[in-house]
Amino acid sequence: MKYFRLENANSRKEVGFQFQTNGFIEGYDIDGPNSRTKITYDKFPDFVPDLRFELHPKSKLTDVVDASNISAMGFLINEKVKNIFSQFKNSGYRFYDASIVDHNGQILPYFWMHIVSNNYSMIDFERSIFRKSNFPLKTATTKNDDVIDIANIEDFEEKADALFPDDYYVVPDEIKFNNKEGYDCLYFSKLRIKSVYISERLAIMLKKEKITGIEIVESSDFHEIEKVDS
Repeated sequence: MKYFRLENANSRKEVGFQFQTNGFIEGYDIDGPNSRTKITYDKFPDFVPDLRFELHPKSKLTDVVDASNISAMGFLINEKVKNIFSQFKNSGYRFYDASIVDHNGQILPYFWMHIVSNNYSMIDFERSIFRKSNFPLKTATTKNDDVIDIANIEDFEEKADALFPDDYYVVPDEIKFNNKEGYDCLYFSKLRIKSVYISERLAIMLKKEKITGIEIVESSDFHEIEKVDS
């Protein structure tokens, strides 16, 4: 199966302005116990987050909105998108009630789809390819960098920490993984903190429903290990 990166759209033609929401709505308690700034990328919150947003004056309202000032991976989505994701196999996301104030002052119901990391045991580190690079994100030039052997996620973190003081990074060049459960949305924050991957069937549905505010990019470096019948 093919996999695709799911990203917020960034073209002015589609979204108008980046980010699509203002910093914080008037009266928002930034330091409060339920502030969205207290949501993290690695676990679901143990509180009900205050997820009120306001559309930036220059932004366009889309099905998926690129939200500002939230310390986590996820997407601000409307009910149409929530219903689509609810039809697919979920391993690491939950929905939280949210709202957006539009240009007319109307409060619109949205949802924050909070995504946390999948189980790293899914990844076959020995068959994957990692490189020592000056670039924290994978680029075309990464292909020229030295391969570095990684045994598991603990080894990845240890070698990444050792290289960081010298401005080097351990960059995944090709990730191979097992998806025995058939999850349709995958995220491995420690490897690629900004990359959410979706299955081909989910990508097809999002395109079919003409969901706005997203970009779906076919991934050539994220491969499911073929299942062998026992």
